[in-house]
Amino acid sequence: MNGPEHFREAERLVAESYTILRPHDEGPCEADRLLAAAQVHATLALVAATALRGETPYSDSFGTYHSWQTVAGFESAAQPETEAAPVVASVFKAAWTGTPLGTYTNLAAAQTHCMADATNNAENPDAIAFEWSGDAHEPGDPCELLLTVNGVQDTTDYTVTRVEVDAEYDPEADS
Repeated sequence: MNGPEHFREAERLVAESYTILRPHDEGPCEADRLLAAAQVHATLALVAATALRGETPYSDSFGTYHSWQTVAGFESAAQPETEAAPVVASVFKAAWTGTPLGTYTNLAAAQTHCMADATNNAENPDAIAFEWSGDAHEPGDPCELLLTVNGVQDTTDYTVTRVEVDAEYDPEADS
């Protein structure tokens, strides 16, 4: 028996135990024996289910996954396609007047690079304050580093832009 079959057998034995009249104070009866057997099957089903922890419709054992979904009363989806859509990731490009400074996997690192470069090139780095304008979380929409010196705010030409990176070439994207 596999896990789902143990589960179904446990359900059947429990249901059958309810159909048996229990004698009053006469010791164990057939219903008790059925419940004990149901417990064994339920335990074996639990062991089988635990062994499949982490399984998904995308795993190699779709048939087993589908069997558990059926036993649990869920309508299982059809077997998924083996090829998933390419994953799109984002990186953040730090630049000064269009010249790339670096590419980072997070916004904070790209902004830190810009602020460090601006500080290194400032005449009086102790008197400056930084602020970012724009939203670098939107692809292609750069945010810009603003610099405040002695209460006067000015642009710096430092930008951070989110760039989407494809995992693989998609020929349909070119058409």
